[in-house]
Amino acid sequence: MTATRFLSITILVLLVFLSTAAAVFPQTQTKVIQWAKSPIGSNGEAAQKDLQLFPQIDDVEIEEILVGGKSRFIGERFVADDDWLKSIIFRVKNLTDQRLVRLQITLVLPEMGAESPDIPFCFGCEEVEKAKGIKPGESVELKMVSGGFYEWLKSRMAEKGGLSRFTKAQIHHTFVTLPTGPMWFSGCVKTSDPKNACPHKTQ
Repeated sequence: MTATRFLSITILVLLVFLSTAAAVFPQTQTKVIQWAKSPIGSNGEAAQKDLQLFPQIDDVEIEEILVGGKSRFIGERFVADDDWLKSIIFRVKNLTDQRLVRLQITLVLPEMGAESPDIPFCFGCEEVEKAKGIKPGESVELKMVSGGFYEWLKSRMAEKGGLSRFTKAQIHHTFVTLPTGPMWFSGCVKTSDPKNACPHKTQ
């Protein structure tokens, strides 16, 4: 076998391997979940009707953020496939002495700019969860809302260049729904691990 033929075969084998690897490991890229650069509540905005605005919500606490079952830090880059948004879970604890009705953390896609849809992760959006509530000291998992929302989100992302284009998710706001009174609302929320802390909180 000549050197030229050997080289051609080697290149062919390498191309076949790379195409197979691409099929087996589709679109793995580095992703990140981040705080907003200018979170709601940190700029002296006026409260909205039925909302109590805070620089940071301190009566609930993000204990852990999971993506694909693995713990991740806010601001940490990690490798994930195109469906990473669907697999995000926020584990959040009720630090109050009252039963909460709903907890919701809403993300946006900064790479989509002002056209980004709100992406809600919620406990209490389903009727069964709302009836149960969140007891004092209880931790719950906030997951992406169901009812076909993810399929709709994927279609929006496909219109804007495809799922693989979007590698960043930004925390836009947190809602806490109480049994009575206005909802708590902020772009920052307390975290149990200082590595996740919102750096934009104002005192």
